[in-house]
Amino acid sequence: MICNYKVYTSFKYTYKVITKLLLYYIVITFSVSGYALTFDSELIDGKLVYGQLADGEKLFVQNNYLNIGKNDKNLFEIHPDKQGRFILGIPQDKSELSVVIQKDNVKKEVSFPVSLRTWDEEFVTGLPPKKVSPNQQDNERIVSESLAMRQARQVSDFNNFPNAWQRPVLEFKRISSQFGSRRILNNVKKQGHSGTDYAAPIGTAITAPAPGKVVYIHPDMFLTGQTVMIDHGFGVFSSYSHMSSINVELNQNVNTGDLIGSIGQTGRATGPHLHFTITWYGVRVNPEDLF
Repeated sequence: MICNYKVYTSFKYTYKVITKLLLYYIVITFSVSGYALTFDSELIDGKLVYGQLADGEKLFVQNNYLNIGKNDKNLFEIHPDKQGRFILGIPQDKSELSVVIQKDNVKKEVSFPVSLRTWDEEFVTGLPPKKVSPNQQDNERIVSESLAMRQARQVSDFNNFPNAWQRPVLEFKRISSQFGSRRILNNVKKQGHSGTDYAAPIGTAITAPAPGKVVYIHPDMFLTGQTVMIDHGFGVFSSYSHMSSINVELNQNVNTGDLIGSIGQTGRATGPHLHFTITWYGVRVNPEDLF
């Protein structure tokens, strides 16, 4: 297959766009004053990007970039694998990626342009009012449950590099709600949709999209009902919501295709579906980009 791609290059912080005709794939290279790192795709908001560090280079972002409750500006090192490959998530609506590169004990902050997508609006009706506008007690529960999931994303210690993915619902592939859509629930405007919804009958199998380790299980969260989270390594986590049954245990290792549980309608849901999210630490990205 032959495709047209845009190639972004930089020299001394001056960027230009070059269009090239390439076979199958492209590697996008950024060079900044003696530093070099490569990304395997254009930088787009809401996307999980893979990159490569040169020998002797280190890469950092600020703690508050991770969106896991570390709100200071101290630097967090992005650890690559033994081949120098790393992963980084770009938040929705972010127009610039700022990182710190270190080589020979010299650090330099650099910024790269990010292409912005256009996100749809989605209207969802028929939800119980308390699920859209929770009372104080329910809000406290939501905050507590959200904090628990953030804490589960603090450390990613599964060692396999996640570079091959399959959809978690293979029998049915109908997407009932896209990642990033501006959601209006019972006429109340909410934030962009944090994941992808796959509509399927209750009991439909949910399988692991890549190898990983189960790091969080909850039998009944206020918003997401029966919920599972898996650490796939190098900061990448997947989570599964509204399930009717859970077939894994905490700290269990899973392989691609292993049964995680079944689709349900628990938590805040108007019909049976899987709400599937991918995060880089706490940065939510579009799962469909991986497939």
